[in-house]
Amino acid sequence: MSTVTEPIVLPDAAVEPAPPSRPRARGARVALWLGLPLLLAGAAAAVASTQLIAPGVTVAGADIGWMTADAAADAIRDRVSGAEVHVAGAALTSAGLGVSVDAEALAARALGAHPLWNVTAWDPGPLPTGLALDAATAAATLRQHLPDLFADPVDARVVFDEEAGRFAADPARPGRGVDLAALETDLRDALTAGGALAAEPRPTEQEPAIETGAAEELASRLNGQADEAGFHLDGAGSLPIGLATVASWIDIAPDPAAGGFTISADVPAIGEVVAGLPQKLNRAPADSLVVTDSAGRHLRAIQAGQDGYGLASTAGLAEKVAASVEKGDLTFELQGQIIPHGAQTLFRSIEVDKSAGRTHLYENGALVASYPVAIGTGGVRDGVQTETQTGRFTVTSQLAGQHMGSCDARGNHIPGGRFAYCQPNVPWVSYFNGDQGFHGTYWHGNFGAGARMSHGCVNMTVAAAEHVYRFAQIGTEVWVHE
Repeated sequence: MSTVTEPIVLPDAAVEPAPPSRPRARGARVALWLGLPLLLAGAAAAVASTQLIAPGVTVAGADIGWMTADAAADAIRDRVSGAEVHVAGAALTSAGLGVSVDAEALAARALGAHPLWNVTAWDPGPLPTGLALDAATAAATLRQHLPDLFADPVDARVVFDEEAGRFAADPARPGRGVDLAALETDLRDALTAGGALAAEPRPTEQEPAIETGAAEELASRLNGQADEAGFHLDGAGSLPIGLATVASWIDIAPDPAAGGFTISADVPAIGEVVAGLPQKLNRAPADSLVVTDSAGRHLRAIQAGQDGYGLASTAGLAEKVAASVEKGDLTFELQGQIIPHGAQTLFRSIEVDKSAGRTHLYENGALVASYPVAIGTGGVRDGVQTETQTGRFTVTSQLAGQHMGSCDARGNHIPGGRFAYCQPNVPWVSYFNGDQGFHGTYWHGNFGAGARMSHGCVNMTVAAAEHVYRFAQIGTEVWVHE
């Protein structure tokens, strides 16, 4: 049997066709192209919000909102550098006053505190402005345009007062100026507020570099040496130098850095004085003179002894004196040879010769002077024995003047007193025997042999009585004889 194979036909079935491939949507492409720039713009805005300063921010009167830090710094700098500044009615410039700001730092600070992205930091108003004045520039400009605000202080000086003969302090006087720190503060506040730059200067006292006390101290130091100033030879002899001479040797200059003075000495001027020292200091000794009695007892030294002096050389001395003066030392010790002095004794005595009516003065046995005198009348007057008594006596007291008789303190007679007279202002009295003595007599001129005029005293001319007063000492021997 042959087999015939017939194709098998299946019944129709629902056959799903394969889905066709979907074309790319055009709208999506458009959205993509539109979204990308927006995305980039947003990113840029985000970045910008961190680099821009928020709106409503002003610094130094400059509105720097929506600016970068660099732009803000330029705006601040322009505002300050071109500003006109009014001080006490004078129109000045910020540059003339040395006004400066750190614009970069101010801009950076504004951006840090008030970035655009931080809406809570918007519109803060004026920010504090840092401002500085250059003191030297500001002072020079103010002095030029407002000179009445300034007066320089005057340093104290040391001068020599010719009339008083002493060094004296010429006092310091404070000056006046402008308080630059206060001016800087006022301008900073005005700049911060953003209005006109104006300020009223505040006066300030300018202290002198050298105060009065420094001058008084130096003057006192120099004056304090007045008694010792000069050349002293081995401490035994001196040539005093007056302060006027010292003043002619020196120049006292101010030393503001030290707040005091420097002294410079004129060596040639000092040399002129030094050259004459040997002639003035090199001298022979002078013996002392001592009055004695007949026993050799010293009654009084009427002349002090003086040692001799010898200055060997003056080479280099002027330079040494100048160095001492420049240190403020006015005592100059010298080295030389000292020659000791000796002593002379003078035995003095007085003789009254009543018969001759004369008084004789002797020194070492030699007659020095002889004067006519008047002696006591003798007998009793006013209840007093008036005879000038004879004998050997010594001078007991001496008075340059005295009221004699019954006198009050003014030399007027006291009625009813012991004596019926008053003789005022009797000169040169030297008592030797109780109330009997030598004295000057101005109320009569009767002297010599037979002159009996007194109550017992030895009357002499005023000149003769003064000689006796100075010749005699307490203890001088007096011999009265007929």
